[in-house]
Amino acid sequence: MVPTQDRDAEERQGDDVMGSLRGERRCAAGGCAARHYAQEYCKKHYAQVLRHGRLTPERERGAVRHCPAKESDGSLCNRTDTVHGYCRKHHRQLSVHGRLTPEREHVMGHEGCSVPRCREPHRAKGYCTKHYNRQRWLALKGKARTAARTGPKARRRRARVA
Repeated sequence: MVPTQDRDAEERQGDDVMGSLRGERRCAAGGCAARHYAQEYCKKHYAQVLRHGRLTPERERGAVRHCPAKESDGSLCNRTDTVHGYCRKHHRQLSVHGRLTPEREHVMGHEGCSVPRCREPHRAKGYCTKHYNRQRWLALKGKARTAARTGPKARRRRARVA
């Protein structure tokens, strides 16, 4: 009795043989097993040739590209998701400031929370996540109370009482 994995592999090999007998051609790009679409290439590689005049494996999705920028401590950036060759953080610096700005970078975790006896690293505005969210919530509640006191319903209520 043949194990199922071996049987599946034999069927796939049979499909490849049958496909080649039927005249199905494969893409001429190295390592691509997709069906031929036009001028020896699959649809994806044919579009690359039309758009760029050549195959562009460096621009394909899944290709790992590292950001060439340096961090504020002098080490290379270790992010890989790139926009125009830079990671999102450094690309934003270039688009906003026209240059890389390591002196303006926020270094996470190097300062503690400004609340006494809290030893958590800061997140924003000198507070750790817990205390920052608490400050935000208090500010939002304060705005809601102020709106309730000064909104149109409150003005009508005061007009009726007076």
